[in-house]
Amino acid sequence: MSVDVVRDRGITEITLNRPAKRNAMTDAMWSALDEILADLDDIRVLIVTGAGGSFCGGSDVSGLLDDPGSLPDRIAVSNRCVLAMRELPVPTIAKVGGPAAGAGANLALACDFVLAAEDAYFAQLFVHRGLSVDSGASWLLPRLVGERRARELCLLGDRVGAEAALDIGMITQVTSPSGLDAAVTDLADRLLALSPAALSGTKRMLNQTWRTTFAEALDAEAANQLQIIQTPEAHTAINAFNAR
Repeated sequence: MSVDVVRDRGITEITLNRPAKRNAMTDAMWSALDEILADLDDIRVLIVTGAGGSFCGGSDVSGLLDDPGSLPDRIAVSNRCVLAMRELPVPTIAKVGGPAAGAGANLALACDFVLAAEDAYFAQLFVHRGLSVDSGASWLLPRLVGERRARELCLLGDRVGAEAALDIGMITQVTSPSGLDAAVTDLADRLLALSPAALSGTKRMLNQTWRTTFAEALDAEAANQLQIIQTPEAHTAINAFNAR
C-alpha cells in the first residue's frame, strides 16, 4: 500500500498502489499524495495512474463511522489533491484503466487530459454509500458534461464506460488496454516539445474561465501574453515561424 513516484525527462508519474483494494485511498495514501503534489520541482508533465488494472476505487471508508468528526480534516486533504491536479502550472494527465470511482473519478477528471483504456469506467458512487458527492464532482461534472447529464450521473451513481465518457465530453481519449501506456507517453512527449511558459500561461487562463467575465478574460490574456512573449521559447518559435 503506497503512492509511488517515478521521474524521467521532466515527467513525473504517480502510481496509486493498493491493487488488492482497487487502489482505494486510505488516509495515509491521501496524505502521501498531498505531500508529493506540494513538492514537485523541475517538472514539465504530471501523470497519475493506478496499479494492477484499476485507477482508483475512491476513498477507503472503513472506519469512517468510528470517528465521523474527523471527516472535515480527511476531506480537506483529498480536496487539496484534486485541486492540485487542476491548478498545478504544468499539464496533468490521468492514465485510467479499470474503475475510477468516487473521489478516484474526480481525481482523474480534474486533470487536464484523461486517457482511458476501453475497460475503464467512471462512477460517482457516493449515493450508493449513503453519501453526497464530494471531491469536486458538483463543480467538475456540470462543466464537463452539462448540468442535466451531471445530475443524472451524480443522483444515480451509474457507471459510465470509457467510450460513453468520451462521447459526452468527460474524457479526452480511449485506447486499447495494451495501447494506453504508449498513448500517454506520446501525449507527454508532445507536451514536452512545447514551451513550458506557454503551457503554464494557457492553463492559468483556462483556470480563470469560470470566475471572470469575457472582458476580464481579454484583459488577463493580454497581460499574460506580454509576459510569455518575452521568454526565449517564444522568441525561438516566432522566429522559426517567420523564417518559413
